[in-house]
Amino acid sequence: MVRRAASLRVVFGIVALDLIGFGILIPQLGVYGVKFGASPFTVGLLISVYSLMQLLAAPLLGRLSDRYGRRPVLLMSQVGSLAGYLLFAFADSLPLLFLARIIDGVSGGNISTAQAVVADITPPKDRARGMGVIGAAFGLGFVLGPALGGFLGAWGGNLAIGLFAAGLVALNLTGTFFFLPETRPPDAAGGHARTLKGASVALHLPVVGRCLVLVLVFTTAFAQMEGTFSVYLLTRFLSSGPVPLQGGLFLQAALPDAAVLREASLRAGWLFALVGVLSAAVQGGLVRRLTGGEEGRPGREALLATVGFGLTAAGLALLPVAPTYAWLFPVMGLLAVGSALVNPCLSALVSLHAPPERLGAVLGAFQAFGSLGRIVGPALGGWLFTRMGPGAPYGTAAVMVGMAGLLALSLVAQARMAGAGAGQRS
Repeated sequence: MVRRAASLRVVFGIVALDLIGFGILIPQLGVYGVKFGASPFTVGLLISVYSLMQLLAAPLLGRLSDRYGRRPVLLMSQVGSLAGYLLFAFADSLPLLFLARIIDGVSGGNISTAQAVVADITPPKDRARGMGVIGAAFGLGFVLGPALGGFLGAWGGNLAIGLFAAGLVALNLTGTFFFLPETRPPDAAGGHARTLKGASVALHLPVVGRCLVLVLVFTTAFAQMEGTFSVYLLTRFLSSGPVPLQGGLFLQAALPDAAVLREASLRAGWLFALVGVLSAAVQGGLVRRLTGGEEGRPGREALLATVGFGLTAAGLALLPVAPTYAWLFPVMGLLAVGSALVNPCLSALVSLHAPPERLGAVLGAFQAFGSLGRIVGPALGGWLFTRMGPGAPYGTAAVMVGMAGLLALSLVAQARMAGAGAGQRS
């Protein structure tokens, strides 16, 4: 038991530091992509390529960990992340930025290996609680990372961001090497990669299928905002005046000076700090109380998710019409609270309504749909920004989230009926 708890703590640290490093770059890739002549569409591709490589690499790293062990795969992937962040720190051109994101995306596929470690050391009855450790680490990474990235970017540019993220990976390497024993059982069978067939089957499950569609739409819409927001700041909300981005689909001619980039980084940092604090407050206790605590209330998760969709849609719709930088704080507050309601409530619905014997596969499908949204969203947002103007990604995303909210509202009664039926059977 002591060894299991210690290993879970190490896994939490591994995933949290990985996700903090990833989150640090989210609001800054736009700033430093523009520095090297990237159009908003190319900035979106910079963000999308990481998630694409992560999605492709995760099954391969999982199979390698089944064959050679969890520990060597984690160590190998962390070395890759270290190389990717160092390359980002010293990158002086757009191709090098892309190469850095590709390397780190491949290495970031080690989340599946971390999940395998949890599965190795927890009995089936404690599996959901163990996987919750990874979920908590995800939340911490996305709460702290973007705010840290903004302040680091203002202080030392991509050099400071890359070196700080590389330092986090070095801590991970040390912790994995000295404190994480090999957990793979000697007779472990081959891993099960995520497949389109498995996702198709999950789509036909009551409640679960709609949740998968909802997380795909929501993540795609929200990633449009994340992928273009720092560029949006550059074009509208700087004290020195807007930076005009003119050029083709992939490249643009504006090359802002260092002072402009520092201001954009700092302003993004303050906004994402607010998002992090509000998200932590909502996910850290408010959601649990509103859903009924330990006893739970059938359908309450779906109702809260619907509220979250509404708040997020309102925030996205208001974003392009905010008159000043100060107005962005309440707008981002709406987005923070909305997303903090949607994500945990949808994952809770999936875990509550998935067949117990298929819980792992269904949760894997849920994560895969979220990953697909993080691939499509930034690229789509960047394309809309480049071709149709700065407000286009946010208006489109608001419509997407609003339609998803209507689907979530129709899910409330279905979730209540399914919950009541499960209660009667028990």
